[in-house]
Amino acid sequence: MLSTALQLLAVGLLWGVTNPFIRLGSKGIETVKDTGSRYRNFLSELRMIGSRLHYWVPFGLNQCGSLLYVWTLRSANITIAVPLANSLSFAFTAITGYLLGEQLPGKKIIIGTLLICCGSILMIYDKLLQEQQMQSITFD
Repeated sequence: MLSTALQLLAVGLLWGVTNPFIRLGSKGIETVKDTGSRYRNFLSELRMIGSRLHYWVPFGLNQCGSLLYVWTLRSANITIAVPLANSLSFAFTAITGYLLGEQLPGKKIIIGTLLICCGSILMIYDKLLQEQQMQSITFD
């Protein structure tokens, strides 16, 4: 259970830390000139993003987080894994964004994120208690 929790922490970290860097790497895509057709516009955007290493490195790390998440779901309880990974991701995104000079989310969003993290911790604690009870029953 501890290894699963650490894996979910790593997923939240990989997802959360890379989000602001992906946002920075894709900055300016909205200014790509409309060249007349959707197809040409898409190719122009693809050429712009495709040439940016500072977009692809965090994107690759983000996808590694997704692979780890899928790997972790083999052994994790999905009712715990989903809120834990997502709340941690949001928290790490806010922290990283702030360190990169972005504005912190509002108080309500921060309080909500903290409540979700506390709820996830309580769910993990309950799961650990249930596992201990099951072990004590099997040994009696």
